Amino acid sequence: MSSNEDRKYREAIELSLRFCGYRERSKKEINTKLQLKNYTPQLIEKVIKRLEEIGAVDNSRFAKAFSRGKNKSNRWGRVKIRNHLFEKGLNSSEIEEGINSIDEKIYYEVLRKNIEIYTRKHNKLEKNKLIAHLLYKGFSSDEILKSIEQLT
Repeated sequence: MSSNEDRKYREAIELSLRFCGYRERSKKEINTKLQLKNYTPQLIEKVIKRLEEIGAVDNSRFAKAFSRGKNKSNRWGRVKIRNHLFEKGLNSSEIEEGINSIDEKIYYEVLRKNIEIYTRKHNKLEKNKLIAHLLYKGFSSDEILKSIEQLT
């Protein structure tokens, strides 16, 4: 490796480590970030491999953190989380690992909280609009109907 290539490699590693510093990232997110900085595909591949070796990037760990965080903080359901993980470049097994890391009790508390917030904002239970809102949030129709039935 020439000194210029070595310098670019070190810069890309440092940039990637800063990028991963405040939250977990997927390999695809790092790839995209480095592409935007005009690094070569070969260098990007090398950087991502090194980040995996040192444990700075791990798609499974990212999937779990993303799934739990979006469920709890954004009050998203499994469907929406699954779609976003797919967009982040994760494979099926990594996505399922993330989805399965969500605590069931917390998941249904979040669903009930969504129902309470929606009904409080709208002062009445308009069932069709509530269902549409919860579907948008990423909950399945079975989960929604079961929860509405339990609360009414």
